[in-house]
Amino acid sequence: MLGLRYFACERCETVVAEVEAPVACRECGASEIGELTGEGSASEYFAPSGRGRDGGQG
Repeated sequence: MLGLRYFACERCETVVAEVEAPVACRECGASEIGELTGEGSASEYFAPSGRGRDGGQG
């Protein structure tokens, strides 16, 4: 079984979990996709930030 890897669009900062690197961002179409590597990198994107979806304090 292959593990998921995390990739972030360098233009819009959308993060996706995939087995293989995406060719382009699903949100903005950019091809500048970087893999999140190192311990803690992916979890930082998904950790609560204290802000809601609308940008207000949560």
